[in-house]
Amino acid sequence: MSSGDSSKPIGHQYALAMLDGGEAQVRSLALRAGSQVTMDAFLRVQDEEPVPAFLHSALCAMSLPTKRPKDETQPILREDGKYALAINPRPVLQTVDGKPVLRSLGVPYGAYPRVALIYLLSQAVTKRSRDVYLGRNFTEWMRRLGYQTVSYGPRGTANRMREQVDRLLACEWQIRWDGTEAEGNAFAVRDVKISNEYAGSLEKNGAFAREIRMSEGFYGHLIEHAVPLNEVAIRELKGTPTALDLYTYLAYRLPRITSDKGQTISWDQLARHLGNDADSKRFRQTVRETMQLVSAVYPNADVDLSGRKVVLNPSPAPLERKLVGTHLRLLGAPATERAPRSSVPAKDGESKRADTAAEEATLAFPSGSLSFGARETAFRIIGVDKGHPWSVDQMADAFRAGFPGIARKRSEKEWLRVWEAFVVSYAKRRDNSEGE
Repeated sequence: MSSGDSSKPIGHQYALAMLDGGEAQVRSLALRAGSQVTMDAFLRVQDEEPVPAFLHSALCAMSLPTKRPKDETQPILREDGKYALAINPRPVLQTVDGKPVLRSLGVPYGAYPRVALIYLLSQAVTKRSRDVYLGRNFTEWMRRLGYQTVSYGPRGTANRMREQVDRLLACEWQIRWDGTEAEGNAFAVRDVKISNEYAGSLEKNGAFAREIRMSEGFYGHLIEHAVPLNEVAIRELKGTPTALDLYTYLAYRLPRITSDKGQTISWDQLARHLGNDADSKRFRQTVRETMQLVSAVYPNADVDLSGRKVVLNPSPAPLERKLVGTHLRLLGAPATERAPRSSVPAKDGESKRADTAAEEATLAFPSGSLSFGARETAFRIIGVDKGHPWSVDQMADAFRAGFPGIARKRSEKEWLRVWEAFVVSYAKRRDNSEGE
């Protein structure tokens, strides 16, 4: 199969193109397919170091509503094999016209609470703490989640996120799982309310929770059942709830499949996992379209959505950034050191220029200090501009030590783009760690 096999998700095609001919071939494929958005997502995820993120396995398998429910005060019930999940919106005490009232905020829905939930749980797992700090202000927190433009007002991104976070934290969550007779326990029910309390500041647009203390029961269960995700991928999917659901579901299921034959589920089963109540034909079309973007940020995901059944095959976890899936190993040709020579005879003088261009396309990343040398100047300018106040040479050492593609030769333009993405990510992580 060639890298242009349109029967495969676009991310799968990009991965094969990357293995076959590098970024240039990926761009050529995207140009033919008219898929600029998916190409940009694929390249950003490939270029940046993976950033570990986490979500509870039950929330990977059973999703929040994608749209506002008709009756948003009613509990949400989900089922996945032996697991069942209940999300119950509890009334909260508010002040209306100077008087205290109990009011249900409703269940969380859409993309915002999904992104917020992943962030909250990731912080708890990474820091091994029930206390999660959300930031000095709402704008700062949203930018950490990947929202570069944070707007206020009735329909602004900040207020919409604020509303969904309030809904999220006001809910009680229960997970039920069936046991076996051999265990002498027919079932168990755990109250896994996310938060016992949270503190914030009152503003004219409402309250912002600055710090959340997770309930002990939920935190303990989360540590045992946290599914690893890639935060870089989450940022690319943050605007589409179905894409987030499909990504987290595949991240949970695919690495756990042990059979070489994979697992087959019905489309109705997948719809229940994703909490989708659309008609079957529309749901299939939506998932197949959504998989194009999901595959761009998770190209190792080996899934067949073309038939009457959904086939899930064993795949590496999303944090594995290298294109290592068995389906890619088998089909991807080794990366070429140079672009293949043209079969058209070159005109006088063109041969030397072509050889020079080929040499330029196979440069290694600078090996010494970026403070000396003509070629190093461009790299140093990026380091100083995008990575201030961190040491440029220290960032270069971290890049050489942690970037999996450091041994592969690239064009100077490609190296500069990859280096800039790394520097921005490095400075952001260091700034965040210093401010916490």
